[in-house]
Amino acid sequence: MISRIFLVLGLIKYGLTLELQPSEQLVIKEAGEENSFFISCRGISGIEMEVVWRTEKGRISVATGDRVHLEPSIGGGIDLVFRWLKEEDQGRYTCSQGGDVKHFDLVVVQPLDFNDTPKVQMVQLGDPNYRLRCSASGFPFPTITWKVKGRSIRNSLEAPDDSVKYAMDGTDLLIRDVTKDDEGRYLCKAVQTVYDKDGTSVLYSDFKDFLIDLKIEQSPEWLEMNGDGQFYGFVTGVANLTCQAEAQPPPTFRWLDAQNNPVNEGTIINSEFKSTLLLEVTHHNVFGAYTCIAENVHGRLEKVVMLTEGAKPGTPQIRPSKIFGNSVELIIKKPTAELFLQIEGFQVEIKITSKPWEEATMHNYDLDESGTYNIPGLTQQTFYHVRARSRNKAGLSDPSNIIYLQTNGEFSSPVVGSPPKSAGRSAHNAQIVLLIGSLLTTAVMARSQPTVLAGWAL
Repeated sequence: MISRIFLVLGLIKYGLTLELQPSEQLVIKEAGEENSFFISCRGISGIEMEVVWRTEKGRISVATGDRVHLEPSIGGGIDLVFRWLKEEDQGRYTCSQGGDVKHFDLVVVQPLDFNDTPKVQMVQLGDPNYRLRCSASGFPFPTITWKVKGRSIRNSLEAPDDSVKYAMDGTDLLIRDVTKDDEGRYLCKAVQTVYDKDGTSVLYSDFKDFLIDLKIEQSPEWLEMNGDGQFYGFVTGVANLTCQAEAQPPPTFRWLDAQNNPVNEGTIINSEFKSTLLLEVTHHNVFGAYTCIAENVHGRLEKVVMLTEGAKPGTPQIRPSKIFGNSVELIIKKPTAELFLQIEGFQVEIKITSKPWEEATMHNYDLDESGTYNIPGLTQQTFYHVRARSRNKAGLSDPSNIIYLQTNGEFSSPVVGSPPKSAGRSAHNAQIVLLIGSLLTTAVMARSQPTVLAGWAL
């Protein structure tokens, strides 16, 4: 017994009794309910002197239900337990047994957070001194830098200079004399650093970026796409009247008829900066003046557009040029003798033969001098029906002749013309299907659409 006491006293003399696990004298942890931590202090077992934990604030609770408490260690000794960490836990913690003492310093970092900083911020055009918010926080408090059009804006110890375009005030960015060019994206960067007690070595660092969209509030302005406000239609067709206005917040649109009453017939389709009025032209009284109104909290615009009677476009004629596994190349011949409104393009409809035309996929093309148009997105070895309509400023024509065809099994081998040998039997079969399908379609159309059939040829 006496020898054991002398051994203990000897170990204490040379400081070989207490042990912290982990043994780091500086521990850096992030605050938060999801972040827990414990450290063990192990002394000499079998003697009466207890292992005691203390903080700069005094003794620590032994109630295991407390957020910070002490409890016996599974491997012997006493554990200091943090169920979750708070900024107030930062400081020095001391473990002692008799005259032997060990300690460690706990640094609690509050993670970077941009809190309620809006991702989209609005400013009125011409604002002389706008504050772009970046509510960054953390502990230690972060250093903020702004990235603006390729430039870095940092805090200055001097008072903000009223003559410069951009300057920082706290964590916010000041923008002076706001113009349309100031609209766009701004980057707020927060950097957090923990130094040693001498302030020379970095013990911990972190950073986060936050992207902010700045939108300039303004009253509505007509976009150039509106042109002269002249639109055309024909009886039995559907007229398409469109107006486009840029504004922030986005404008709301309304339409009035020639008597300045809200339009109660037709369909209005509104998007962010565009409004389209679709009118079924059932009689000549539909033609006339219509007013498009665009407005927001900053202002209102009105524009009168004219719907004039035009000519229904003639029906086109189509024939296949090349057939691939995943696309078809069509030759579309525009109708002749368009005296009033010129053909501007075509609308092509394609569907699997077993489906109705209501489920067809539509492709819109502007007029191409080559007369050749590619239909993508098809499936190999599949039977399709194809037809087309001419388009002018007044609307769409009646549908063209119908082509009945089958795509082949090659993605890049043409069928019509002289098929390469690699196309093999599939290309040959596709030609047969195309020719037979065309003849069948022609036979049917000869009974129902003789005028369209007159221009059809392979």
